Amino acid sequence: MHRRVLIICGIILLISTAVVLAYERDDFLFLSEIEIGMQGIGKTVVAGDVISEFEVEVLGVVNEPKTRADFIVVRVSGEAINRSGGISQGMSGSPIYVDGKLVGALSRAATWSKDLAPIGLVTPIEQMLDIIDSVHDHRLPSASLTDATLTEIQLVELEYPPGAISLSESPNTIFSYPIVSPLLVTGLSGRALEVLMNGLEIEEHFIRLPAQFRTQLIVPEAQGLSSFGLHLNPMSGKKAKGSSASVVLEPGIAIGVALAQGDITIGAIGTLTFREGNAIVGFGHPFLLNGEASFPLTTAHIYDTIKAYDASFKLGAIGETIGAITEDRMSGIGGLAGEPADMIDLSLAVEDLDTGLTRHFQIELVDEPRLMWELLLASGFEAIDSTLDRIGQGTVEVTYRITGDGMPAPLTREDIFLSTRDLALYPPIELASIVSLLQYNAFENPEITSISCVIRVTEELNAMRINHLEIDKQSYAPGEMIYYAVELQTYQSEKQVIEGEIQIPVDLVADYITVRAYGGPREVESGEDPAKLSNLTDLMEKLEGLPSYDTLTIELFAPNPFFLYVEGLRGVEDVETGFPGYVLYGEREVSALLSLPE
Repeated sequence: MHRRVLIICGIILLISTAVVLAYERDDFLFLSEIEIGMQGIGKTVVAGDVISEFEVEVLGVVNEPKTRADFIVVRVSGEAINRSGGISQGMSGSPIYVDGKLVGALSRAATWSKDLAPIGLVTPIEQMLDIIDSVHDHRLPSASLTDATLTEIQLVELEYPPGAISLSESPNTIFSYPIVSPLLVTGLSGRALEVLMNGLEIEEHFIRLPAQFRTQLIVPEAQGLSSFGLHLNPMSGKKAKGSSASVVLEPGIAIGVALAQGDITIGAIGTLTFREGNAIVGFGHPFLLNGEASFPLTTAHIYDTIKAYDASFKLGAIGETIGAITEDRMSGIGGLAGEPADMIDLSLAVEDLDTGLTRHFQIELVDEPRLMWELLLASGFEAIDSTLDRIGQGTVEVTYRITGDGMPAPLTREDIFLSTRDLALYPPIELASIVSLLQYNAFENPEITSISCVIRVTEELNAMRINHLEIDKQSYAPGEMIYYAVELQTYQSEKQVIEGEIQIPVDLVADYITVRAYGGPREVESGEDPAKLSNLTDLMEKLEGLPSYDTLTIELFAPNPFFLYVEGLRGVEDVETGFPGYVLYGEREVSALLSLPE
């Protein structure tokens, strides 16, 4: 995979201005040193780019059986908390200090009947240091003092604030919920945004790829980004502008993680917890829990923190790329300033042939296969819907070109679709299918670097119906020529007859034959095995060779004699004829006897 070169002169200044030397034990206060009643501060951005401080008091430690389930319970207060309406979304990763030593990252908000003030859970710093320095040959100890442990206290983690839960009925229970990193989206609207967050029921729609390829396609269900625990920010600002050279990566500053950048921007904001040289760690909780990752690390600007009844949130925007997030773990995210992330260039051009309007979209997508369905579908729907400014009938021609460092050559394909209800469905679904088939192929990583898609649309229904098929005889012998005639009718217009011939193989042994006329690709017949592919080149050739829907195929079928217990047809010979600009639909077939050779 190519590595996108970041030409940001300010990176050197950025790295050098925030002087943080290799960490020493004295820089931190570990879980074993935490005591009830300790006083400290937290740092976060409430508005603008100015880091604000808030007060923190340690209430105790929740000591769960698993180390990564241990948390420090703190009470928070001060002007920054009051202005935020409590602990707000986007505050995750806010560094917490006691006596000038870093304790960990604020990662969850909580409610407890014994304390009505805002309380939160802090992810201990030793868990996060595992992310920032994976080369350690030992883990830092993570155990609490017996005196600081909140005994007989149960921690219940919820997805959302508890709301109607009666806290008075559960005095020994702390209900916590993540301070989610709110997802910020610009450039998407309507159903494109709905598909991004909640996915698309693909099976309800036509899937372009025939069964012989779908059976070899291993992709996650397109359930949307909400299935990763991400929530859409109620409001998103425009992409933050400004020079990255002026950014100082210091604990408490807002940072962003991007999934898409360009004409469509998708990302999340949180807070930087700690930095060592050009290595950073933040959030205090996972983003997508991706493990190893390659996501753009960006600047972020906070316009303001909005108070809300259910959960306050930071209104902000992600900015310029300044590095890469390379780790996405339970305890937080980590990455390197100045390091480029692997990205895929997506170019979409939509031309409305009826109005003459053409719109171009340039987007960089993260190279993460399990997100590719949602990202491509949402981008494709937005490009088509916003250009046409309508949803409805029409004919759409599309040209795809996909390149990759691990591909023997670019994959190119042209196709045409028609719909009386929603023509925008087909190009994004086919593109997402092809890309996912490449990314999840069984042979080698295609290392996709760019995807180009040109879409041409008209409201007219440019279609031809296959009305009738006839052959010249009712009985044939092996080796004979079959003369056929196909009647086609243009939608609401004239008829025409296409004549041709197809030869029966000399060595064909069967009782009968079937001639079929159809448009586009077909499914595997019961007497056929799926396509046998040996490498990525084979797969690409099969994909490029699939007939498009402007192709009329006349194919000869015969029973497969090797299927002993079931009579299954198999394709024997075919003839293809192209009708550019028209979708052929309908299917006709006729059968005839085949006399055995004497």
